[in-house]
Amino acid sequence: MTANCMDMDMDEDLMTRRQVAVLFRVTSASVASWARRGQLPEVRNETGRPRYRRADVEALFRSGLRRRSR
Repeated sequence: MTANCMDMDMDEDLMTRRQVAVLFRVTSASVASWARRGQLPEVRNETGRPRYRRADVEALFRSGLRRRSR
């Protein structure tokens, strides 16, 4: 099984942009900006919408980005 197939099989481990924004208490635009800058890897679901792996989000959260974003 390839990594891409695994991503689709693990939808429960993917978060929406809005879910990430709520966690960090920032706007969805901030989350999109982090993805563009390479700070948060982004994957696309089958309809092309951006999603974020929970493990990547948790790592970013632990890194302290939330304190610098306000």
